[in-house]
Amino acid sequence: MPSSAAIKKNLVLFLLAKVVIVFGSSIYSFAIGLYVLAVTGSAVNFSITLLLTILPRIILAPLAGTLSDRWNRKRIIITTNFACALWIAVICGLFIFVTQDIWLLYLATCVLSIINTFYSSAVMSSIYNMVGPDFLQKAMSLNQAVASFSVILGPILGGILFGLLPLSSFMLINICGFFLSGIASLFINYYLFVEKTEKQQVGTIQTELRAGLSYVKKQTLLRQLIFMSIWVNFWFAVFPVALPYLVLTIRQMPTFQFGLIEGSFAVGMLVMSTILSLKAEMKNKSFSIGIGMVCLGILLMLIGMPQLIEISNQVVFVYLIGIVLLLAAAIMIINIPVMVLIQKSTKDEYRGRVMAILETGASAATPLGYILFGLFLEWWPIWVIMLVSGGSIICMILYHTRNKQFFNLLKQTDQTKVVSTEA
Repeated sequence: MPSSAAIKKNLVLFLLAKVVIVFGSSIYSFAIGLYVLAVTGSAVNFSITLLLTILPRIILAPLAGTLSDRWNRKRIIITTNFACALWIAVICGLFIFVTQDIWLLYLATCVLSIINTFYSSAVMSSIYNMVGPDFLQKAMSLNQAVASFSVILGPILGGILFGLLPLSSFMLINICGFFLSGIASLFINYYLFVEKTEKQQVGTIQTELRAGLSYVKKQTLLRQLIFMSIWVNFWFAVFPVALPYLVLTIRQMPTFQFGLIEGSFAVGMLVMSTILSLKAEMKNKSFSIGIGMVCLGILLMLIGMPQLIEISNQVVFVYLIGIVLLLAAAIMIINIPVMVLIQKSTKDEYRGRVMAILETGASAATPLGYILFGLFLEWWPIWVIMLVSGGSIICMILYHTRNKQFFNLLKQTDQTKVVSTEA
């Protein structure tokens, strides 16, 4: 059994690597968005940068997950960190000395997203092996807390510095973040909870990807958790589309109020993930997931209420901040137990592929939701859309409550030790 000191060392180094890479990337991404809008004045050009960030993850996640199961994950993590630093250094040189055309930033964003897809897959499939079952909830919660903190502080700092520094300076910040993350990763033991056994790779990448799909099909709990994640991600996609439509178009509130309302989502995630990181692992995950789903559905419904009631924008402002804070907390109450369960109930040799299948399904569902809900909001009142979206999430959890198989599997998994690679 690995010592507590070794686990804590891994956790500290992991969080250090996560802080510098996410914070640097958050500042860089915010600056890139502002630069594109400032130069082109086009929201379409800005949306292209978002698309180039999402598409590679959807397309390449299965390949990245398969490779993280075949290859040494530590080498993937370290190599991709330094590769990102090198790639941005090349782009920075081209941007300063050759051209400042927008296509260069599109190319930078696309390739960076491709490399990050392989990095993320290796990291997510390594967390269990870094910290073990007892520290898993803490690691997952702190991982989310770091991301939420960066989402809050990154744009603030980026907005302050954007008028003072050239874009190349933001590139240098991101280069330093990836470089420091790579250095920290050198000292992490990514196989602390894995037996050193000979592992023969047979078959092609395509064959192993099919084996991963077959594994998920045979694992009833995994299959249902993945389907649930896809379902929730699709219906939750209404939130980032409907919120600005309600605040800016329907209520015609000032943009700074919308910024504060939107920012409260990251604050809620930060607070709840920090609370979960300080608590012992949830013993009754089925209760947490069930309550979280019901709360999520109800809160989505409540977002549409200001359209039905005659109240001032000042009241709506305070009301929406409270709803969004609670919404973010509900997301964490669902996500952390689900991720812990997936990590625990998946064999190590399949973990990369399982996480990739989850990411591909959830990532593909979100853009589809953006498109459909954008159209629906043009046709129907917002309260109807929010009622249907929230109700669909609640209906799913009520179905599982009546069926009982899903919650019984959750309870069994909580009481069973994860299957290790030597099993």
